Amino acid sequence: MPLGLHWEELSSLCQPDGGSFRVRSRAEASRFCRRWTRRHAENFPVASLLLPRRTRPHVTHLYAFARLADDIADHPEAPAEEKLALLQLLEESLQQVLRRQPSSGNPILLALADTLQATRLPQALLRRLLVAFRYDAAFRPFPSWEELFWYCHHSANPIGEALLWLHRSCTPKALCASNALCTALQLLNFWQDLSLDLPRGRLYLPRELLKRLELEALALWENPTKLQLCLAEFDSVVANLLQRAERGLHDIGHSRLRCQTLVTLAAAHRLRQRLRQLGSRILYRRPQLGLGDGIPLLIQAWKLRRR
Repeated sequence: MPLGLHWEELSSLCQPDGGSFRVRSRAEASRFCRRWTRRHAENFPVASLLLPRRTRPHVTHLYAFARLADDIADHPEAPAEEKLALLQLLEESLQQVLRRQPSSGNPILLALADTLQATRLPQALLRRLLVAFRYDAAFRPFPSWEELFWYCHHSANPIGEALLWLHRSCTPKALCASNALCTALQLLNFWQDLSLDLPRGRLYLPRELLKRLELEALALWENPTKLQLCLAEFDSVVANLLQRAERGLHDIGHSRLRCQTLVTLAAAHRLRQRLRQLGSRILYRRPQLGLGDGIPLLIQAWKLRRR
């Protein structure tokens, strides 16, 4: 579990008062969110120094909320009913904190409430995230690409939309590019996590793709040739999304957000390259980007900028 949290501790973080994590000030709440963010490893930059100082705390608060809900939905031991109940409590507690009730001491929700009130970030974005986490909590395989893209619309795209909102760059063209990039990042994450998800009985590849190639969902190890064909089609979808995102990069008006987006896009290309190199070995290994990828990422981002 991230941060070594048990179910009871996650439950505390869904209470309006924060339980054992209760804080006394907004500054303390923001510091908690920063620590939470640093302890969750990601392939892609989160609230990096590329973003202006005024927006970094807001990005951190949003990310902390999303990670908390994700940790609940992905808990390996709790039954689906308990996960769904806790996600419902999290949503209700956020509303209580937004009403500024005196008992509000939850660090993540208090920080997020400040962000919502300071930036007027639409709460609908948070509700979309929670729809995706509820789906994860009671996981069902995706019948088709359409359902998979519906999931990405709720799980990933709201983060990009929130970044555009926070940087006053929420134009139709920028939204289109952001949604393409965020959906690609979500698909890359599914591809990257195959070795972790399959033993848990989870497979995020659409069933229509498996059916066409006559692949059994939980027996991918038995036919590496067909698995390669399956991953090749998955890769082509990711590649098209990344191309769409790249074409819309210059429609992001805020220069520093555009720089962060360039680095994120470069990281996506590099992770995709690593996944392609692994081929069917992805069933046994989970590739990650690390410190050694820093310079190549900057070079790739520079090349993207000059296109």
